[in-house]
Amino acid sequence: YKSNLFSMKTKLIHNLATAAMMLLATIVATGCNTYSDNPANASKNLTDAEKADLLERAYVYALPLMLMDATYIHMTNVVEPVGQQAPPNRLIHARVLANANTKEVVTPNVDTNYTQVMMDLSGDALVLRLPHTDRFCLAQILDAWSNCIAAPVATDIEGEYGYYCFTGPKFKGDVPANMTHIASPTDHVWMLLRTVCKGKEDLSNVHAIQDEMRTYMLNDFLTTGAEYTGKGTYNPDYDFKAPVDYIMTMPMDKFFARANELMLTNPPAKEDAEWLADLKRINVGPGLKFDASIFGSEAETLWKNLVTNIIAITTPRSQQFVKPNGSWQFYGEPIAEFGTEYYYRALIAVAALAANPVSVAVYPRANVDADGQHLNGNHRYRLHITSDNWPETKPYGFWSVTLYGEDNFLYDNEQNRYNITDRDNWKRNDDGSLDIYVSHEPDTDHPDNWLPAPADDFHLIFRIYNPVDRIAHNEWTMPIITRLD
Repeated sequence: YKSNLFSMKTKLIHNLATAAMMLLATIVATGCNTYSDNPANASKNLTDAEKADLLERAYVYALPLMLMDATYIHMTNVVEPVGQQAPPNRLIHARVLANANTKEVVTPNVDTNYTQVMMDLSGDALVLRLPHTDRFCLAQILDAWSNCIAAPVATDIEGEYGYYCFTGPKFKGDVPANMTHIASPTDHVWMLLRTVCKGKEDLSNVHAIQDEMRTYMLNDFLTTGAEYTGKGTYNPDYDFKAPVDYIMTMPMDKFFARANELMLTNPPAKEDAEWLADLKRINVGPGLKFDASIFGSEAETLWKNLVTNIIAITTPRSQQFVKPNGSWQFYGEPIAEFGTEYYYRALIAVAALAANPVSVAVYPRANVDADGQHLNGNHRYRLHITSDNWPETKPYGFWSVTLYGEDNFLYDNEQNRYNITDRDNWKRNDDGSLDIYVSHEPDTDHPDNWLPAPADDFHLIFRIYNPVDRIAHNEWTMPIITRLD
């Protein structure tokens, strides 16, 4: 769910918006206090403009937490594992690669097979076993606020297996010395593990890696060694197709009641204390009782405007983090490690939830050619990569250029070719450079280097996993996209 699995359908993204009450809370070094302040008293000295501003800030602050929660309850809403759902603390494996029929998520990744775990660390700690691999196999670990807190790599494992112990904020026990300790600041944790796949003929090798993965509750691991096989529960209220659908239709009262509840077990960071002190004025925060009536007759209008315009609200406040590079641009630091950049965190949650830090991957996107004209399959294009400006990666890294239609899905074509990758049998030029050709009509002169496009507008995403520093920091020249007709 890339952006991950968070089913961010384009039409919903444009309809989303931010409207909710300011998150009220006071964070102390030892944890979160709860409050029972009367909302009317807390907000009685605020002007209407101040209330509207606090509401926007509260919605922006809480939205990532709520989207992560909606994803959690959707993915765990089963009694036994089925498809891309499983009870908490149990593994979910994607056994096939995405194709043109993949419609669950936008801009699906065709490079890797996902393995996921939705962790509940409110009780015991969780142990994850990963096998050593000689290919890219990286586990992105997200806390409940959508921050990446760790990214263990299976190629770094010494010996046959590596063991990782995940603990929540209330954990008091000891972590075995032979395990890597990953301490989460929140009870809910999402692991998205990507294993690179070289195509259908390579799937059996990926499956063999996935089959060696295990989860255990720490107490079971230390006593019986039994793999975790606990059952989940099913609630028809959580049988929605996309987390964003569920969140964007929530009334203001319900949204903030849930957010305030979540903040008790998924406490805000200490660095959020200043914001939370402000948000307390509209009773948003850990354990607080939110009441939309403080906004009077304008409550519904304020809420609708926020939810409808969240992209427009967060984009200007995030523009400084966009990294332009010719026809391309990507979201740069502090993506996935947001700190107090709440507007940026909210934008990424809506548009690309579960994005990686740039040290792990960058995803430059191009909508236009070198002349600034929108890409359209009725024309022919060449992407030129010079031999001295290769998309270089660290060991086990890889790159790909994937084409998507304006609907953000893969283009259905007879060749079932959705991207050009560093694993393909393309032909280099005599000088060592590489040309990738893109068009709707087949390129019979360069069949191995041709990427099929629809007879309509499209865009490209250049994924680079485990990039070298100069690429991660945008200190290189992206491939030039030249229109040939």
